[in-house]
Amino acid sequence: MAERERLPKLVRVLGGLLLMVAFVCICLFVITRYAGYWGVPMFSFQTENGSQCTNTFNGHTCDKVTLADVELYGEVDVPDDTVVIKGTYTVTHDYALDVTLEVPKASADAALKALNTSFGACGDHHTALDPEGLANLCSMSNENVFGSKDERNQSRTFNVGTGVRKDGTRVIALSVKSR
Repeated sequence: MAERERLPKLVRVLGGLLLMVAFVCICLFVITRYAGYWGVPMFSFQTENGSQCTNTFNGHTCDKVTLADVELYGEVDVPDDTVVIKGTYTVTHDYALDVTLEVPKASADAALKALNTSFGACGDHHTALDPEGLANLCSMSNENVFGSKDERNQSRTFNVGTGVRKDGTRVIALSVKSR
C-alpha cells in the first residue's frame, strides 16, 4: 500500500532536478549581486555616495564619480549646484582623484572661496585645465612643497586649475593624489 502512495519516479526526479537548478540560480544571483561589494575583481558596485565603481586586481576604479564623492575624496566643499563633467577615482594602496567640474555663474565666487579654503591661495602653477576661452585663471598646487607644516601638504598632493567662461560658468580641473 505504501508503494501506491509514492509519487512516480519521473515526478520525483524532475522535482529534485528543479530544486537543484533553483538552488544554483539563487546562489549565482547572490554571488553576482554582492561580488562587487566583496571586492571580487571585474565586478562593479556603487559607493555610499552613488559613484559607480569596478574592482580591479589591486583596488577599484570609479568612472562615474558623484559630487558627494568629489567633496569627500577631494576634501573640498564646493556649492551644491556644481556639476561633475567627467572624473575618475582610483584606489590601490594609494588614491587618485581626477575630475572636471562646472559651477554656474550664481555660485562661481563661492566655489573659488571653497577652493582657496581647501587648497590655498592662487599661484602661478601649471595645471591640466585648458585655458582657452577662460578668464580669471587661478591655479593651486603643492607638488613642489617638501617639509611643509601645512596639513594640506602632509598626506596628499593636489593640482587645481580654475577659470571663468564668458557666460560666467566656473570650470574647475581638480587632481588630488595621496603621497
